[in-house]
Amino acid sequence: MNDSIDKNESKKIQTAVTWKYIVVTIFATIISTLLAIFAVIAAPVAPFPGVSGLYLAAAIYVPLSLWLGGWGVLAGYFSCVILGFVQGFGAWSFYWALADLFEGLLPLFIFRLTQTDVDIGKDLSKPKETYLLLGGLLINLIIAAIATVFVLSLLWLITFLIAVGLLIVLYILNPSKPMLLYIVFGVFGASLISALFGISGIILAGFGSLETFATGVLGWFAGDVIVLSAIATPLMILLTKKIKQTSIFVENWFV
Repeated sequence: MNDSIDKNESKKIQTAVTWKYIVVTIFATIISTLLAIFAVIAAPVAPFPGVSGLYLAAAIYVPLSLWLGGWGVLAGYFSCVILGFVQGFGAWSFYWALADLFEGLLPLFIFRLTQTDVDIGKDLSKPKETYLLLGGLLINLIIAAIATVFVLSLLWLITFLIAVGLLIVLYILNPSKPMLLYIVFGVFGASLISALFGISGIILAGFGSLETFATGVLGWFAGDVIVLSAIATPLMILLTKKIKQTSIFVENWFV
């Protein structure tokens, strides 16, 4: 009888929201904010303020959203709110930052809706080839960074196309449901919904013109695809199993 009570109490403790989630969310928000500010300064997409062709923060809060559930989504949102204030958007930042919230929320929602394991690296069909491909994605990111520094737009666009091609090869090498959902919704879908909402928000606020909408969306979308493929994908493949073994991993939305 007592053993049964102890087990029930232990289960309640494990499924309750505790201070550790708050601490992790604050820490994740700080890291994402610093990366967001750096990315906007280092790789801006003119003429839109607050937009980067290599938005490094996305590569952090998208995996965190799949690992920490709603806490990771909130980290992405609040980091973008802070970025908005830094860029001079004022109170409009709370609306504009929904772009990053949706970027983390979309893959999380799809994985929860389909009840799919977020560990995309659990059943790799060809691990050696996969690791070589991940190295290629990292090199591609470095080339993209060089292209942004020297304003080589065509080279940067080529790195985007290479990232798309390598992600397709990644799925061919490892044709699993988690991998497919991650690539479609965690990289392409997340980047697209964020770009559409983010650029629309900037234009509605009067910080950009409708004539440059397509340019802004392409810059935002392609830049996020590049960093998500090169940084978030290796993190998801290499660290998810370890994260799932810790007490901070969230199986549902917040616990």
